[in-house]
Amino acid sequence: MENLGSAKWPTLRSYVICYALYIGLIIPGTIAVFLIWRSAILAVLAAFMARSQANRLIYLASMALLGLGAFILVMAAEPYLRNGLQRQKLMLRFRKLATPLVIGGVLGLLVLTLV
Repeated sequence: MENLGSAKWPTLRSYVICYALYIGLIIPGTIAVFLIWRSAILAVLAAFMARSQANRLIYLASMALLGLGAFILVMAAEPYLRNGLQRQKLMLRFRKLATPLVIGGVLGLLVLTLV
């Protein structure tokens, strides 16, 4: 039988760290989606589809998909990080969430510089 008395419960300090990391995901994610990728999409549309009728649809659809992806990430990240805190895997889980955001931001900046 398990010894439940030896389980280490997270402290207030641990929760503050957890939610600081959560905010640390939200802010760069928002910057990557709505600043970097917005500009990258506009640059790609201007470069390859100069005055096409489809520009507006492509822009709106891509921004809606990026916004939906960011919303899903934000909604899923909080319980994922909180459970990682309880299992003492907070930093591992944070890295798993932050890595795609960093890669996405770098790719967006790369698109901006190449186009």
